[in-house]
Amino acid sequence: MSFAHRTLLLSTLILGGFVAESAKAEPPATITLNTTSQEGAACRLTFTAQGGLDQLVSETVLFDRAGAVRLFTLFDFGATPAGGLRVRQFDVPDMACDDLGMVLINGLHACRVAGGSDCVDAPTFASRLDSVEVSQ
Repeated sequence: MSFAHRTLLLSTLILGGFVAESAKAEPPATITLNTTSQEGAACRLTFTAQGGLDQLVSETVLFDRAGAVRLFTLFDFGATPAGGLRVRQFDVPDMACDDLGMVLINGLHACRVAGGSDCVDAPTFASRLDSVEVSQ
């Protein structure tokens, strides 16, 4: 193999590895419970979302402070922008926010990246509240 061919092959391998590593370096979407607020008889959960998804629907279970399951539902976060921030709110009827102890992301009902393919990396879920844990 000539020097020119080896140089071209090496350049192709390095560039290919860089492109693959760049694709892997994209962080997964991040969904964070930002606040809760009492809205009449409903507890409003406000989440922030980042991460470049076309669709995200989570199977969500809400537990009270005593550990009892209060609600099993789907939260549709819609699209989450890459490099931007989206805010989503969900009202949970007949629940006092002070009674909410944990939000469990039980699974993903739908997760699609740009172009319509399924997510390779699951989103990360977190809470910025000391009073409410978010688990997955």
